[in-house]
Amino acid sequence: MTDREEARSLLEAAHKELLAAIDGLTPEQMAIPVFDNWSVKDILAHIVSWEEYTLLDLQRLARGHMPALASFKQEDLHNWNALVMSLRRDFPLDQVMHELEANREATIAALDALPDERLAQGQFARIWASITAGHDHEHAEHIRNWRQKEGI
Repeated sequence: MTDREEARSLLEAAHKELLAAIDGLTPEQMAIPVFDNWSVKDILAHIVSWEEYTLLDLQRLARGHMPALASFKQEDLHNWNALVMSLRRDFPLDQVMHELEANREATIAALDALPDERLAQGQFARIWASITAGHDHEHAEHIRNWRQKEGI
């Protein structure tokens, strides 16, 4: 499997896991807080925000430019999440679901547009793909745990 195929496979598997975690939930259930006062809808909006932001970095990489996230500091994560959620919290569920799929498609297209050397082990795009897949996995697990606890 090539580096590109591995990165793509990571992202696709994690996205499927996330979709499986929400499968069968009603709009009302998706509005219930499940993790740090975030509802399922909020978690999905958060994921959309991450991909929307990182999509720009993949486009920067394709142009040979430095990604903005290369200077991101882990200690800023809480503030960034709070800001992003303040902008998206009131989005309707259908918009969040549309953007979840549209952004993932755009992200895969941006990944596919990268030169092969940008996807090699240790390169930003490869690290980003692992982080993004892990992010989907982490939040899918939060949703699954909530569903198990609530018997949903």
